[in-house]
Amino acid sequence: MAVKRDDVVTPASVTDEYAPGLKGVLQGARSLLTGFAVTIGKVKEGPKTVRYPAEKVTVSDRWRGALHLEGVLGRDEIPLLSTAPDAYNAAIDGLYRSDRLPPCVGNCPANVDARAQSFLLADGRIAEAYETVRERNILPGVLGRICHHPCETACRRNFYDEPIAIRPLHRFAYEEFQNVRAEALTRLENTRGQRVAIVGSGPSGLAAALDLMRLGYGVVMYEREERAGGALFTGVPSYRLPRDVLQREIDDLVEMGLELHCGVEVGKDLPLAKLHREFDAVLLAVGLQESRILPIPGADAAGVVGALEFLWSVNMKREADVRNKRVFVIGGGNVAVDVARCALRVGASEVRLACLEGEDEMPCHPWEIEEALDEGVIAMCSLGPDQVLAEHGHVTGMRMRACLSVFDETGRFAPQFGDDYTEVPTDVVVFAIGQGSKLDGLIAGTDLQLSGRGQLVVDGAEHTTTVPGIFACGEVITGPGSAIGSIATGHEAAVSVHRYLEGVPTTEERMRRPVPVYEKFAVADVAGVEPSRRRAYMPMAKPEERATDFRQVELGLTRQEAMAEAMRCLRCDSEVCVGCTFCARTCPDFAITVERVDEPGARCLTRYDLDLTKCCFCGLCAEQCPTGALRHTGQYELSFYHRELMTFDKGEMLRDPSGDRATGRDGIAPPPCPVPRMPREDR
Repeated sequence: MAVKRDDVVTPASVTDEYAPGLKGVLQGARSLLTGFAVTIGKVKEGPKTVRYPAEKVTVSDRWRGALHLEGVLGRDEIPLLSTAPDAYNAAIDGLYRSDRLPPCVGNCPANVDARAQSFLLADGRIAEAYETVRERNILPGVLGRICHHPCETACRRNFYDEPIAIRPLHRFAYEEFQNVRAEALTRLENTRGQRVAIVGSGPSGLAAALDLMRLGYGVVMYEREERAGGALFTGVPSYRLPRDVLQREIDDLVEMGLELHCGVEVGKDLPLAKLHREFDAVLLAVGLQESRILPIPGADAAGVVGALEFLWSVNMKREADVRNKRVFVIGGGNVAVDVARCALRVGASEVRLACLEGEDEMPCHPWEIEEALDEGVIAMCSLGPDQVLAEHGHVTGMRMRACLSVFDETGRFAPQFGDDYTEVPTDVVVFAIGQGSKLDGLIAGTDLQLSGRGQLVVDGAEHTTTVPGIFACGEVITGPGSAIGSIATGHEAAVSVHRYLEGVPTTEERMRRPVPVYEKFAVADVAGVEPSRRRAYMPMAKPEERATDFRQVELGLTRQEAMAEAMRCLRCDSEVCVGCTFCARTCPDFAITVERVDEPGARCLTRYDLDLTKCCFCGLCAEQCPTGALRHTGQYELSFYHRELMTFDKGEMLRDPSGDRATGRDGIAPPPCPVPRMPREDR
């Protein structure tokens, strides 16, 4: 073998044996000396450190020390979201950033504190529950009957079994509040000396009115109808919303300081320009006043009517000129379903509802169309209107065309129709395809501007118009939507008005409410769930009976049902253990025992035992905890004198989680041994 270095060939010998005799000894000595020389040379060179890129070492949240509880039911209060209207968004944002915003609160457009409602109801503090909810949902009795309850969609109990019946609990809180109403109402005085005029008494205007009164302003409201409520009064059928409930909650606001004038149409009886001169600020909450009707052949025939006009006649006169007639409703939304159900109640002999969407795509709430079908409404899906058939100027039928698709591949509304037509004989056609604003008379004499589509020009984020001091809120700026959505805009508009009157720019350091996106859970299989964990369902009047009049369809929860339902609430993200037992149910080693008392008004956690002799420190229990009360500690070192000290009771679970050592029962010395120890020499 030869080794080539710098063009010099040096002979080399590789062998694991030395020559015999003295020559071999010398070869071994030479090898040792060579090794020493290499070592000494390396030492003289000094140390060399090889550096690798820093790599973040993550430790699973599961692997932590002994668990502890942040708080327990019966000792610690559930935090309530109660603050001034102009600081509410900041409170919500703070909770969201710290992962302490309950899903039910975060998914509500107005951020109603549904968690506090359940806690206070279960604790027997019903008046406080109602007033807490009213801060954001200004009409709990009304919304407890008609809200589409997005809070329940996000409820974390969906993952385990069934969501909390938050909307029915609003209704229960209202009904119970009536017993203490006279003592509970507090008048809100005009402490600032400034006045705000609100045009329109719908949900958005009422929400803004309450917020402004709470901030110390005087509020004067004008409504063109003879009774207040806006679309809640003229558009929502009384079988869903009894008028006495709406009137009572508006009367409460009047008793609290709202100056209400009904039967006054601003723009006709009272110029808007005059309000602008006489008040410090004006808020327009006029909603949408007219229905949209498709410009198809025959749409001008007698017997064609818009949904809003139809519902106004039903609600105001209990008559819509459809008795013993066939009614054909065009539209698939909630308003269309209301029209169809009302038509039955005012004597229609047959009611059909046709929409572009398929059965599983209808934009109305699923429970709405289900109730309508139970009452006898006939649904015709995947059909679009082509022509109103008429003879001598009167409706005789509808010609419908098959709808193949409603939206294009980008999700835009772009219906595609087939060549199949269907003719349906009918006497009345009601278009329920949307609403629009009618503002020409209202803004006459002012510098307010309308868009090319006749809509009010408004900054949708600030609720300001083109005229300083005039603001807008509700469906007049958002378009058709939900009552709770309109209420949310009323809260934001009130903050803008307040900032304007304070001389603060409406955008300066203004906190916007977060809009979280929550997980959607598949429907849980509750076949094996015990009755105590099941949701209380609203009893309904029989379909064949309720379709004949305007009595309430939903009959309401009993007190016992409502209190039990309130106790089902998990009090999510409250950091207070409510004894839901989900940690014990999740534990693979049966190391946790939880017990509680469920007496209304006296709920408390009576027992929480963690047996560390069984615990494998998998962390599944803490991951499952809906309240965030069950936490891992940094107490990795476990030191016990006796085995029984390894079971942590409720008191020990509430120990200080700091430090790195868990000794059990706060490190109490072990009890003396019951058997005397023998001397060493005798052992």
